Amino acid sequence: MSDEINNEDKYVDDVSSHDYDGIKELNNNAPAWIVLIFIATIAFSGIYAIRYFGHPENGMDQVSEYNKNSAAFDAEKKAMQENNAGGTVLSIEDIIAEGAKLYMEKGCLACHGMNGEGNAIGPNLTDNFWINGCSIDEVANVISEGRAEKGMTPYKSMMSEKQIKNLSTYILESLIGSEPANAKDPQGEECTNS
Repeated sequence: MSDEINNEDKYVDDVSSHDYDGIKELNNNAPAWIVLIFIATIAFSGIYAIRYFGHPENGMDQVSEYNKNSAAFDAEKKAMQENNAGGTVLSIEDIIAEGAKLYMEKGCLACHGMNGEGNAIGPNLTDNFWINGCSIDEVANVISEGRAEKGMTPYKSMMSEKQIKNLSTYILESLIGSEPANAKDPQGEECTNS
């Protein structure tokens, strides 16, 4: 009989002294698996904080990450500038061929037509009338900076300065005066120095 009483006592919930509107607070221990998950979460957060925000010696803090990214950007920019400044000197035929390739690759034909004749979006590039100037520097500036009011994308982040100059040369040396079929009517002012 005493065994039965002891067994019954084992299963009686431990009720704390708190009683709110007839609701009794039980004083039970958390299950072991919940405690383990809680401890693992605390450990993970400590490791995560040290790894990503931690001490400067590990090189993973925000200042070190910024410095690494800044150095990589500077190196890439320097390499691009060296590539643009030096290198092989191309003949005018090679420059025009490179410009024609860029005209196709960069999608200029979508707005200016397959042969530069212009369409509903972009102006004719084959006549001697230009909206934004007709010197190589003015054409290169339009390509580089774009024209937001006309819907033209700036290409300065998609092409190097050398590529922009090659494309400008192609437009001025090869497209002007080519007289393609279905050319759009002239727009802008007539250039006398082309």
